[in-house]
Amino acid sequence: MQFKLLLSVAVFLLLSVTVNAAALDQLGTVSNDTLFVSRDNVVVSALKHNEMLSASSSMVDAANADALGAWRGFLPRVSLGGYQMRSNDALYGFGFKLNQRRATPADMSTPPYGTTLNFPGITENNIAQVKLLMPVFNGGMAVYGKKAANNMALSAKMDHKRAEETVEYHAVQAYEGLLLASAYETVMLVALDAADGHVRQAQAMFDAEMVTESDLLQAKVYRSGIHQQLIETRNMVRTSGEYIKLLTATDVQLVIAPAGNDKIEVTRLAFGTTGATTRSDIESGKLKSTAASNMVKVARGSMLPHLNMSAEKNWYSSEDFLGDDADAWTVGVYATWDIFSGFENIGAMKKARAQSRAANYMLDFETRKATVEATQAKLELEAAIDKYSVASDAVTAAREGLRIVTNQYREGLASMVDLLDVQAASTMAEGNLVQAGFDVSTGVAKLRFAGGTAYCTGSDTE
Repeated sequence: MQFKLLLSVAVFLLLSVTVNAAALDQLGTVSNDTLFVSRDNVVVSALKHNEMLSASSSMVDAANADALGAWRGFLPRVSLGGYQMRSNDALYGFGFKLNQRRATPADMSTPPYGTTLNFPGITENNIAQVKLLMPVFNGGMAVYGKKAANNMALSAKMDHKRAEETVEYHAVQAYEGLLLASAYETVMLVALDAADGHVRQAQAMFDAEMVTESDLLQAKVYRSGIHQQLIETRNMVRTSGEYIKLLTATDVQLVIAPAGNDKIEVTRLAFGTTGATTRSDIESGKLKSTAASNMVKVARGSMLPHLNMSAEKNWYSSEDFLGDDADAWTVGVYATWDIFSGFENIGAMKKARAQSRAANYMLDFETRKATVEATQAKLELEAAIDKYSVASDAVTAAREGLRIVTNQYREGLASMVDLLDVQAASTMAEGNLVQAGFDVSTGVAKLRFAGGTAYCTGSDTE
């Protein structure tokens, strides 16, 4: 028994490892305890495994099911039934006999011979039934109800498409965030190495009695600050990796790192006209507005005359369930018109009209909002590209300034305070360049998500 249990656990673990290995292969490459991921793999894996997208897909299935069910207004409804009834009621007893074609003149005779009419005892009736209900005209409720259901099904598809675009956008943001944190880590490692060099230089000059101890202490304090920033940056890297795991539904105890061939790329871009009004969520809003309009016509249809048909076939037996001792058929045509229903129909009509107006107002607002979002994304991206150019020039100037002041400090022409100030400015400039590259990369994704367009017209400026 224990052997079988151990074998089952081993098989389960083996399958789990196989599944995880397959998922990891889709996301990236494992080396030691690190999972190296690329931008494209993160996006593809998020689109394939994200639970929110699975939920959105299920909502599409549900809307399609509603659209399928809306055919009920056009198609017949066929039902089968089997019923067994037992009673000592005089009316039922005589009715059972009529159904079963067993009533005789003796059942109608006067007492003492007609006592079975008033006191039938316990009687039984078994009924097998086929029933058909056929809608003919219901004030247009079926037509417009079906149109509304179709609109909502298409709207659900558009919502799902927007959900995919949202997950893709967040996946790009998550990866670029990982790339940003990793680039910051590199900047801080370089800064820490430089700080170590300043400490060593200050120690050597202090030992040679060329500077006071304050220079050495200032260099050590500066190095401590850089080390703390490095710790924070490494925590950012881990946090960014955890967010990628969340988006891609990846449950592994591995550190996430960007693939070595991925860099923050900055490209000179030209912008086309925004297409915010053709966004999938705006298309969904249009469909919802149309569905709400159709529901007004459904509500109006409930106030018009209705015409329907029915047909049924029954088999009756006094002893056997689903027996056929006797049979009968019934065909009916029903014309109905609810002239007054306690204001229920009028209230439903007013409610449907109000909901239709609300859907139109929301569509107008969301359309204008989408246009503003696309315009804002375009302006932010243009600014990010300009900031990248400025940050690139600042890095060049900061590096040259650091070289000059470092040489001056060695020659005793500059103080440690001057050197550390220039070093801090240089580190900040390097970090600003990394941030500017991130802003451009995510700006392109944001512009596309907002419904604008962007395309490359030049070479990389990185």
